[in-house]
Amino acid sequence: MTSELAPPRLVVEGLSKTFPGQRALEDASLTVAAGEVHALLGQNGSGKSTLIKVLAGYHQPDPGATAAMDGQPLELGSAAAAHAAGIRFIHQDLALIADLSVTDNLALGGSYRSKGWISDRRETAAAQQLLDEWGVSVDAKAPLRTLGQADRTMVAIVRAVRDGVQGGGMVVLDEPTASLPSHEVEYVSSLVRQLRDRGTSILYVTHRLSEVFQLADTVTVLRDGRVTGSRAVAGMDHDGLVAMIIGRSLGNIYPEVPQPLENAVLTVENIRGASVRHLSLQVREREIVGIAGLTGSGREAVTDLVFGMQSRDEGTVRVSDAIVPADSPKRSIAAGLALLPADRKGLGSIPELTVRENVTLPGISTGPGFWLSTRAESREVGDWLKKLGVVPGDPERPLATLSGGNQQRALITRWLRCKSKVFLMDEPTQGVDIQAKVAIYGAIRDAAHDGASVLVASTDNDELAAICDRVIVMRDGLAAITLTGDRLTSEAILEHSIERALIKEGK
Repeated sequence: MTSELAPPRLVVEGLSKTFPGQRALEDASLTVAAGEVHALLGQNGSGKSTLIKVLAGYHQPDPGATAAMDGQPLELGSAAAAHAAGIRFIHQDLALIADLSVTDNLALGGSYRSKGWISDRRETAAAQQLLDEWGVSVDAKAPLRTLGQADRTMVAIVRAVRDGVQGGGMVVLDEPTASLPSHEVEYVSSLVRQLRDRGTSILYVTHRLSEVFQLADTVTVLRDGRVTGSRAVAGMDHDGLVAMIIGRSLGNIYPEVPQPLENAVLTVENIRGASVRHLSLQVREREIVGIAGLTGSGREAVTDLVFGMQSRDEGTVRVSDAIVPADSPKRSIAAGLALLPADRKGLGSIPELTVRENVTLPGISTGPGFWLSTRAESREVGDWLKKLGVVPGDPERPLATLSGGNQQRALITRWLRCKSKVFLMDEPTQGVDIQAKVAIYGAIRDAAHDGASVLVASTDNDELAAICDRVIVMRDGLAAITLTGDRLTSEAILEHSIERALIKEGK
């Protein structure tokens, strides 16, 4: 941990940013000490991304803001000034190219090491040496597309610091672990600690509060564009940090779930496809069943295969007594299946359309003579948005203008409106803030309480252990174990998820 006497590395004072009709930041100040991990927290829409984009030079600040880096004036709103001052950024979009090798991706945005004629052999050797120096177990010759998400994140971090930022400067990490399972979070965290130990400052944005207590020295919280406080992490507890973020005590974030009934609503028999080699399961009425496992275990393909988003090589899916076709999402919807994919923007919605248009996509309301009534549709959707607390509750806003948590709630509204019998959810709370998670958990509970069956695939083991009646752990494309009752804990899910991986590594 950094010393309390460490000099400031970055000082920002009086930072405001106004967009048409919105004040995204108001008189925000931030001080990051040399060699510390400084967590920047806040709900979606609190101003975190705007602050980072001003530092990166993407946005120009309102007049009056000042900044300094290592005691020297820093021009805000200038990408060149930020780079010259030693600030590097790793955004949620890692800006890597899947078709290039790791070596070529490390050179993006900079240059190759060779002078004049570029030697593939020398470049690969230099890239491998750099990766080994940071303890990143990746083959520099490998195409990036063959790497998992954690390794890609590590490559992006190493690329950011390869030109000497370590030992000084600052690295800004914007939710680097948002899409990672819990066992891979520590892999990335180890590199963050290395950077800190070498004297680099880290500005770390995350919604995972456990990471704050494991990694951060100091935390600054934004709420509604204002800094509500900066505190040392030592001595803080989870509830106190939550209250700091949302402005009040939240209580237990996980709701009581309803008691399942005996009749099976979803029956999956011997399905195979994508990374799933064989899977059978049942989900009863009002039951919430979780799917856990490492990336590549089959966990990430289950909901798509059941819904028909990906074709099944074999096996059957039934909703009640009706067989659902293997490759027809339209007929899956008609049978009562609802899918919330992990890729909310690419597969789950059309962000440029309004909230109303997104909510009514699976079942457009028509009046007499099959005429569309936008006014009636807007009123109906508005009522649904109120029920789930979607903010803002304006059905005519583009979906893209809502925060991630509110977008997810709007998409859940879509399927509640359709009276779906089975909800298939893949990473339902990925990348959303703590208050949005509570609302989503509440929506899942309410759907189950109203008689729906829920199948949730997630990399958040705490989430699965808290909201599910049962959790099926996937390994090597198969259901390795089903955890229930006292055996259903976050630790047990992780242990059974990684068991085969540890055996393969000889540990």
